[in-house]
Amino acid sequence: MTGGLVERLAERIRNIDWTERPGYRPSQVNLMREYLRRSARWSEETGSLWPFDDFARRIDFDVRADQKIVEEMQESLPTLVFPMVVRTCSWALHFEALRDAEIQIPDLPDPFEPLLLMYERGNSFSMEGTGYVEVGTTAIPKWSKDEYLSSEPFTHMDREQLDAVDN
Repeated sequence: MTGGLVERLAERIRNIDWTERPGYRPSQVNLMREYLRRSARWSEETGSLWPFDDFARRIDFDVRADQKIVEEMQESLPTLVFPMVVRTCSWALHFEALRDAEIQIPDLPDPFEPLLLMYERGNSFSMEGTGYVEVGTTAIPKWSKDEYLSSEPFTHMDREQLDAVDN
């Protein structure tokens, strides 16, 4: 399935400058925490795995982004990004395919937008076996899903407010 939203998001991801920008670390960390919060809520609503899962597949197994668009996006990513970064970008495309197909989705904030903003601010993430998500040199405790089931956001999603956090 193809559509305008999928194609626009694929273009947005292809245009990310993956150069690490440590000056944005405070907002990047907040955005990862916000992703973990949103992911916890989506996990509760859809029965998905936490913290990383293909939420679109949990909503409608058959609606997927066009494989060619997904592959082109994946090929545009730097070879050294953590594999889960590639997956989250792909899952974000599949999530947009739900919107293109006008599939009803839960009334929750977009799960992938915090990650996409974090990537655009110059960082991806990695995970290590001791229960931390690493954003640059900052380790964020993964804790449990219940610790993140807040209705209050960890950060604003507005770019100007994110910039203010970094200054």
